[in-house]
Amino acid sequence: MSPTSSDRGAVRSAAEVNAEIRALVAAGLAGTPRYQRLLEEWAAAIHTEVEPAA
Repeated sequence: MSPTSSDRGAVRSAAEVNAEIRALVAAGLAGTPRYQRLLEEWAAAIHTEVEPAA
């Protein structure tokens, strides 16, 4: 398993987290605690990457 951003102390991009989420779904592991943590990490990454509308 890859380390999460909290394990590494750095924030991963939404694209990186999304790739890991997709791999879990493909492996039939959606709904696991790991999947839920990744969704939270992805939401946080999206929030930091999206610029506010003008």
